Amino acid sequence: MAEVRLVDVSKRFGGLAAVDRVSLHVPEGSFYTLLGPSGCGKTTTLRIVAGFYPPDRGDVFIGTTRVNDLPPYLRQTAMVFQEYALFPHMTVFENVAYGLRMRHVGSPDLARRVAAALSLVGLIGVERTFPSRLSGGQQQRVALARALVVEPEVLLLDEPLSNLDAKLRVRVRTEIRQLQRQLGKTVLYVTHDQEEALAISDRIAVMDRGRVQQIGTPVEIYHHPANRFVADFVGLANFVEAEVAGPDTLRVGKVILRAPLDGTRQHAAQGGVAGGRVTLVLRPEAIRLHRLAPQADNVLPGQIRTASFLGTLARYWVEAAGLTWIVDVPSPGETVYGGEVFLEIPRDRMHILRES
Repeated sequence: MAEVRLVDVSKRFGGLAAVDRVSLHVPEGSFYTLLGPSGCGKTTTLRIVAGFYPPDRGDVFIGTTRVNDLPPYLRQTAMVFQEYALFPHMTVFENVAYGLRMRHVGSPDLARRVAAALSLVGLIGVERTFPSRLSGGQQQRVALARALVVEPEVLLLDEPLSNLDAKLRVRVRTEIRQLQRQLGKTVLYVTHDQEEALAISDRIAVMDRGRVQQIGTPVEIYHHPANRFVADFVGLANFVEAEVAGPDTLRVGKVILRAPLDGTRQHAAQGGVAGGRVTLVLRPEAIRLHRLAPQADNVLPGQIRTASFLGTLARYWVEAAGLTWIVDVPSPGETVYGGEVFLEIPRDRMHILRES
């Protein structure tokens, strides 16, 4: 195992800044995810760590070694590609053994290590099968075994589940996480799937336009986004433009809400914004929906305009205080509401963005 550090790394392709002054610290033995939309620079960052692209500036460390000038095969990393990159003319055994043969590993040790890697990913018995005869999930496991068999210090995975169907993605991502914990490998993982990143990561770096927007645990990223991009990209959110109305209060249209401002007024005043404009972020599951008005703060009468039954939850679009709010009700059973309702907005579920 080894930690990975990027210090002020940048990479340009022509006039495009694919990676722009990125600094990361991937602790030894952790599962660290680069998350962002297509074109945000996450795969380029991964390829810089692997040695496929040299950085234009900055330094890359694996352990205590600066690896900027080392070729990929000397970096003690192994990569699983989005398209798996399996050799179609080779059997499963030959695909997994390929990296060992390139390292001139002797036959007895090679056979033992291939068998151990295939056992780890649950593929004992398909050694003589060609990749075309395997399912997508099995091909992904072959690619993972091929990476693990060379015993890398750092495992790099570039959207390895994107070619699998939804149910299989959930199963395989869980298997990858369990395997990482079992082996204690340092993993740097790339995905655009927010749910996937939240489910399996120790820490997440959210990227946009070549820059890191926020680094944190899944809980921090989801509940305390650093800016509107992170809040909007990671999960669903209601964004409500509001004005600071007084101590711990916000004005939304003609409605006053109690809110944990924690210095928001000072920030807004420093920005020179009249009235202290801020953005209130509310996740749909944070808002409580009632048929009768509860005895609580921050209750808004509303009207359900649209409802969708999604199995594990019911999602409502509710018109209240001149806005449309998205509200998720978990475990709805067979009841889907319509008509007049009341929305309760708990203070402890509010998140205030001070970007204004």
